[in-house]
Amino acid sequence: MRVSLFTGADSLRVRGERRRLTLTLLFLPVTLAVVGFFFENTFTLHSLLLIVIGAMLFVALSRGRFLGGGVRIRAGQFDHVYEIVAECARTIGIPEPHVFVRDDPFVPIVAVGTGDPYALVISAQWVELFSPDELRFLAGRELAHIASGHTKLTSLLSANGRENAVIAIAFGAWLRTIEYTADRIGLLCCRSLEAAFSAIAVSTFHKVGRRIDLHSFAEQRRELDAEPSLRLGEWLSSTPYATNRIARLAAFARDPLFLEWSKRFESWRDAPPAPADDTSRFAGFWRRATAFVIDYIIVSALNPASQRALHAAGGLPPEAQQALSTSGIPAPIAHAAAALGNGNVITLFDHDGLTWLLLAAYVVLLVGFAGQTLGMMICDLRVVGEGRERIGLGRTVTRYVFLIASLPLLVGVLAIFRRIQPFEKWSRTRLVSGSGGSRV
Repeated sequence: MRVSLFTGADSLRVRGERRRLTLTLLFLPVTLAVVGFFFENTFTLHSLLLIVIGAMLFVALSRGRFLGGGVRIRAGQFDHVYEIVAECARTIGIPEPHVFVRDDPFVPIVAVGTGDPYALVISAQWVELFSPDELRFLAGRELAHIASGHTKLTSLLSANGRENAVIAIAFGAWLRTIEYTADRIGLLCCRSLEAAFSAIAVSTFHKVGRRIDLHSFAEQRRELDAEPSLRLGEWLSSTPYATNRIARLAAFARDPLFLEWSKRFESWRDAPPAPADDTSRFAGFWRRATAFVIDYIIVSALNPASQRALHAAGGLPPEAQQALSTSGIPAPIAHAAAALGNGNVITLFDHDGLTWLLLAAYVVLLVGFAGQTLGMMICDLRVVGEGRERIGLGRTVTRYVFLIASLPLLVGVLAIFRRIQPFEKWSRTRLVSGSGGSRV
């Protein structure tokens, strides 16, 4: 019986990973304000939402870009790469992602996607540089990002894996931590500390990495520890220093946790492939409702015509209302927080018709192209066909036309607690939930 890689007392997540993400999101408005000051630009949550939605569309279109500008790896083509990825996916217990080779001089390998099917993209300029064990380490760590749910956010922050200065400053603490988590899985997949070290060296320094004395290189960390100011460069980066990654891996290899998980990985190595969507289930009412509220608030924040305040939802002390209004948070989000805090949900939806029109366009376009809205992504939901296939724009329109048609008939209202709604039966679509990292 498989156990979870990322939950429980023996979790492979580096301690503090989730806490850093929580703190990063809480302090994001302050971080954006500081970055905007130094870059002489204004970064607000309003602009951030626009960036996120644009990133979602970019990721949704990425499969077409990979098929059009890359080589899809299958059995019979780049056999050694295909077999390594298949073995690592089988060992970790996730469905095999689509694997592409494309020309990228900067990023050796990266996992992309916010839901199945995920993609593993390998650089044509790097793939031949790695030995099988080194490639096993790199593939294992990218599959770990998929299994742990990291790519749901990292794909939006950087869809091609390249570092961005603003993203590195805003999310760097979390991004660096998840690299340490992924390195652990990579080591367990390749079973060779030497191969893991050389893979880090080559992916950092290209061919020159072959001529580096890794022992001497690791000793450079002592200078970093002796002089705190030398570590500032890492704090402004989205990836840890290579010396720190090697030191952390060496420490993990001596940890009893590594020995315990090594035995488990060995027993899973010949396990049958994980079926696609094996953790999917139909979404319940509360997850649907939460996703809808998130999407509504996002569209309200993006609609200038709907910026009239929801003051009727107040009840907060004047100083609290003032704090909300001066915090830089878009008005609909600020007042929605006040409404929800006082239990006044009705006024949350007291907006003009333009907001509802924008919401309809927002939902149809994102579900049609990406399979999910931002609210669905946050709640781990996705719209699929009856056979778990992707639905196109046409079937998406049909789905929501049937939804609107079911409401006047009271069919939709009376069935709101059903996991399969009447309009979903009519349109042959489903709203499913599931995470590729769960284990049973």
